[in-house]
Amino acid sequence: MTDVTIRRLAPEDGADFRSIRLEALRTAPAAFGSDHATEAARPPESFSARLADSVVFGGYVDGAIAGMVGLARHAPLKERHKAFIWGMYVSPAARGTGLADRLMETVLAAAREMVEQVILTSVAGNAAAMRFYLRHGFTQYGLEPRAMKDGDVYVDEALMVRFLRDGA
Repeated sequence: MTDVTIRRLAPEDGADFRSIRLEALRTAPAAFGSDHATEAARPPESFSARLADSVVFGGYVDGAIAGMVGLARHAPLKERHKAFIWGMYVSPAARGTGLADRLMETVLAAAREMVEQVILTSVAGNAAAMRFYLRHGFTQYGLEPRAMKDGDVYVDEALMVRFLRDGA
């Protein structure tokens, strides 16, 4: 039986965060705005510092980090009803364990405590990711053409939203 646990990462989890973040950037480079070389060059303590100021959940399978998802509330006063889900990733070996669903359920529960809606972006051509987000109640509201560029290759991003409660 596989033991799957989710918990909010704290500064002392910096090594785990660095490990899963670098794996995500190495194995799915088109899915993220950052790149492996840039993140790998950062000092390890910068990952711990980021966890002190961020909401990041780590997913563990049999005690080893195997996934992550972050949540960032918008700062401007008129946008504080929104948060952005970022960095959703599950290691290939942990796919099919329920870890991705548990990470999304956890981040949505945390978001409900803070905001009225969450937004995210997904590579438009990633059918599995799009199905996953739609299954979790997200709706695509737009498409940003050429949202990212890696060398000579452009990547379009689907803009997605999930309303967590009715607006006033």
